[in-house]
Amino acid sequence: MKPFNYYLEIGEVKKAAPDLALAKSLVRDMNSRLKDSQSLSVSDYQKIVFENVYDALRDFADAILAVEGFKSYSHQASFAHLSRFNFDTQMLEALDRFRYKRNGSKYYGQTVSTGEAKEILDFYNSIIKKIGKLIKEKGLSQ
Repeated sequence: MKPFNYYLEIGEVKKAAPDLALAKSLVRDMNSRLKDSQSLSVSDYQKIVFENVYDALRDFADAILAVEGFKSYSHQASFAHLSRFNFDTQMLEALDRFRYKRNGSKYYGQTVSTGEAKEILDFYNSIIKKIGKLIKEKGLSQ
């Protein structure tokens, strides 16, 4: 994944006014998607679970961008920005892998296995404290 400044330079991220209301709305959406996903059977609804958890992670990344005064036009740019908050290369590579899988599922009819749905849930659970801490630090707690 390229550095965040790359996406600024090529125009896939634009500077904007910080938008706390949008950021809080995105955090609400994130929490709603995660709650819905956790109520479903992963083995019966693997595609829905995978896509919802992915979209929740994207909502989180976009919320951080909004509160910092950026607007992203790229999933990769949204996730690259997280490197500024100690999301390491391994985490960012996992997010990019999930992005690729989600796009294949959503736009090209590729299937999502139960294992892949469990993988993204496990990933989310492994970073939930980091996400919660950043949401709190940015004043986005509900």
